[in-house]
Amino acid sequence: MIDYVVAGAASIEDISCFLNVTRQAGITVILVENEAMWCQIPVRHRAWVVCSNEIPDAMAPLIPLNEFWVSRAIRAGVANISRHALQASRSKHYLSLRLSQCGVHALPRRYIEDIAAPGPLRYLARLDAGYSSYGIVRDIEAGHFDAQMIRRSVQSAASDTLRSVLDENRAKVVVEDRLEGEEYSADVFVGHGQVILLRLFRKTVVWINGSPVCDSYIAVHGDVSLHEAINDWCAALFSGSCISFGQFDFIVAGGRAVPVDFSCRIGGGLDAIKRFAGIPSYIAMALAGHQPCFPQFTVQKNLVARRSGRLAYIDWSAVDQGKVTVRKQAGDLLPENICSANARIAEICFAARSLEDALVTAAQLDERVTINVRD
Repeated sequence: MIDYVVAGAASIEDISCFLNVTRQAGITVILVENEAMWCQIPVRHRAWVVCSNEIPDAMAPLIPLNEFWVSRAIRAGVANISRHALQASRSKHYLSLRLSQCGVHALPRRYIEDIAAPGPLRYLARLDAGYSSYGIVRDIEAGHFDAQMIRRSVQSAASDTLRSVLDENRAKVVVEDRLEGEEYSADVFVGHGQVILLRLFRKTVVWINGSPVCDSYIAVHGDVSLHEAINDWCAALFSGSCISFGQFDFIVAGGRAVPVDFSCRIGGGLDAIKRFAGIPSYIAMALAGHQPCFPQFTVQKNLVARRSGRLAYIDWSAVDQGKVTVRKQAGDLLPENICSANARIAEICFAARSLEDALVTAAQLDERVTINVRD
């Protein structure tokens, strides 16, 4: 008997370790990956993974690990993830609407065509269905509200690849109030009415050339109000019979946690901090009902270039603490979207003594690393 179909095997860092953990827990899985991502799986692990663009015909819950498989879950209308969670994964407008309908505090959002002139003074516009950092415009860079200019700028990020992965061709634009506050990211695992908080990270976001870039993740425990808010969001999006991951990005502003993005998958780009924390298999542990442990104030500092181009030179010899995970080498071409996790040159993980120490040390690392990029 198959317990889960886990779709998106390229997101599993060490498939042999994943299988060891699930076997020890008595869990049987089918691993699947689509043809485009198949090449990212190490050759030695491919025998354990079904290569297919479609969900296998198995009477088992589907666990999507990336956006491609969330799209396939939406197409299939899988039984183990509620319609609300699937729809909120593809519409930020619906995410806010659904939370409001359930009496949960949410960020009001409107489609850009529904906003009358002269428009808001403080605003942030983004793709209704898009990757979390793609296609975002705010008033600080764009100036006064110009619907035509904003729509053109936001929709330019809706590449053919993004539309194909998200299975979304409309590229609608939503507008919201620009919030100022502390930013966070969280993963949950929902199973039969129970919510397990897998991680809670404070995020430092910097804006580079008009794009939001995640500078660092800091593990925090959070207070009771944050945990209660996350449970309220899950109650609004998932039913008691759901089995699914969930990933939230949210901002604490004015003492209230406000979700700004959601998808029924795990968060990406965090392999370095998982290894640094000594977590053998984050995904397998969650499926087995365990909560991974990230010691408080463990930090992942992301090193990025200020622009795209070819990486000419990098030197981190002045970095005297933590563990460096190298992603790019001199000569590598950096993608145009610098806010993508694929644009990271390296990640530095370290243990801090406090939140203030984590923030200060992460900022100081920028001065200890030299990155040169040429056209």
